[in-house]
Amino acid sequence: MKASRLWTCVGVIILGAGLVGCSVSVSASAQAGGKYILEGKDKIVVSAVQPAAPEPPPKLPPPPVMKAKRVGKKIEITEKVMFETGKADIKVDSNQLLKDVGTVLRENPSVSKLRIEGHTDSVGKDKANKKLSQDRADSVKAFLVGVGIDETRLEAVGYGEEKPVADNETDEGKEKNRRVEFNIVGESKTPAEGAE
Repeated sequence: MKASRLWTCVGVIILGAGLVGCSVSVSASAQAGGKYILEGKDKIVVSAVQPAAPEPPPKLPPPPVMKAKRVGKKIEITEKVMFETGKADIKVDSNQLLKDVGTVLRENPSVSKLRIEGHTDSVGKDKANKKLSQDRADSVKAFLVGVGIDETRLEAVGYGEEKPVADNETDEGKEKNRRVEFNIVGESKTPAEGAE
């Protein structure tokens, strides 16, 4: 079915290469394909295209999954703190993990002391392993202080190979023994100073 409207032209209509002044009433009839025919002294076919619907806004990415959470007297982590081989330098890949540990501490201001424990496997000399584990625990402590955790809430202890959780005779066991743990050793009913 054709739809028509009354158009009043006061001004100029472009016809071909020339300009023709007009002050007449014309009717516009809708045709198939989005074309309108203006009928007056002259007939003009005008194409009208329906604008496309705007694209929906992009979906927001899901919130990041926390890699640390408090469970009883521990802060459990979903992955290992990674260091450069034989060194106490924390790999960049572990930065978010340690930031999440800091978030857990801020969300639990009653934790007045968190012990950061460094552990190694049995490869190498006992003394060297103990020093490496202490240096790594100290590095984690320094990282947490750097993200705003009060130093008085933290202590770092290196145990070397003294507390294995798996068999040091296998590669898999050695991998499990090289680890950092976060144990809550002090808690008060009032928020720790600098917890916020």
